[in-house]
Amino acid sequence: MKKVFIAIVLILPLHLLAIEQKEIYTQATAAYKAKDFKTSYTLFSKLYITNLSDANLNFMFGISAYEIGNYNMALAAFERVEMLEPANLRNKLEKARTFYMLKMYENAELTFKEVLKNPLIPQNVRKNVELYLSRVIKEQKKSFTYVSLNLNTLYDSNVNSAPIDDTYNIGITEYATAKEKSDGAVETFASIVNIYDIGEANGFALKNSASIYLKRHFEEDEYDINYFSYMPSLLYKYTKYTLEMVGGVDAMTLGDRSYLQTLSLMPRFEYEHTKTLRSMTHFRYQVKDFKQNDQKDLNANHYELSYGLQNILSPRSYVQVNITGVLERKKRGSRVDVDYDEYKFDVAYANQLTSIYGAELYAQIRKREYNDYSTLFNSRRDDLAKSISVGLSVKMLENLLLRLNARYDRVDSDQDVFSYEKQTLLVGVIKTF
Repeated sequence: MKKVFIAIVLILPLHLLAIEQKEIYTQATAAYKAKDFKTSYTLFSKLYITNLSDANLNFMFGISAYEIGNYNMALAAFERVEMLEPANLRNKLEKARTFYMLKMYENAELTFKEVLKNPLIPQNVRKNVELYLSRVIKEQKKSFTYVSLNLNTLYDSNVNSAPIDDTYNIGITEYATAKEKSDGAVETFASIVNIYDIGEANGFALKNSASIYLKRHFEEDEYDINYFSYMPSLLYKYTKYTLEMVGGVDAMTLGDRSYLQTLSLMPRFEYEHTKTLRSMTHFRYQVKDFKQNDQKDLNANHYELSYGLQNILSPRSYVQVNITGVLERKKRGSRVDVDYDEYKFDVAYANQLTSIYGAELYAQIRKREYNDYSTLFNSRRDDLAKSISVGLSVKMLENLLLRLNARYDRVDSDQDVFSYEKQTLLVGVIKTF
């Protein structure tokens, strides 16, 4: 009898422990199926030590650990499953994804390629694996170069920004304003961007951007533009943060004359609040140097502070708003059309409607107040500008888009000679490399 009692005393705790573990397993499995991975991870972590040979439990434990960001624990779980079930394809895939999250890119590449060797995997799974593999290969690269070429033809209803009214007054005297000149033009834009990682992908990088813009009018060639820009920068990225210090050198000709050169410095900051929401802000200081002697009094220091918020609404669409404040201050002279304070608000919406067609909407309102009093007009100039545009893109070939755009601009000024409006229609193609 005594021996039986001792046996019961020894066996009962083990029996109760088995019942308790079964209840925990049931709760953990229910939480896993409900995608409550934080709870399932907590519960499975109480079980896996005594169930190292249970492939199903360890797989669910690994998924739970992965989903809450505990990638080291997830990798250990998937490796235990692989020892128990070497042919488990789903486990290999999850293990490869975990390698990727741990930045073990060589291991991730080898494991993804091993998964792709299986001819029985579904086509949608194969595409996802190929996408991951391309990301892995990209992460291991140090240098990335992007090239874009644009060729547009456009119609501008008011090339010379002629005033809306036919006349304007100075005192009691009435003067005729310039007549609108409408014309067509051909635009060419080319840009090249190179990013070179210094060390790991989340770290420092050197970025160099160069662009050329050419505009040739059919008749009004005095408004032809040549514009050149070079912007080197040092960039630092850490998880959700991106910091960048950007320098800038610009040169512009108008007609056949050298017109403007600028130097700028722009620190910018970007923060990802979530996977779909991010903030962007920058401050830019720019020195403007006009090249013609009769325009030297336009030389100015330009100060700009901007904040933007972008929300990715879906994998195909986003909306972005920007608020910008600008100050310009003359470097010499007494011209009254140089010093101003400006505030502008713009919003952009883009939607890739289908795999072929995309649409864009853009609107801006801008308030500019000049600081100096004009004795000619007996007032300080105050402008309110409004712009709106609608665009459509059509995918013609891989990396080749047809672009259509219609834009309306209007400026209303308390000095009527500076009020104008124009319509612009554009058709062009964009090729990326």
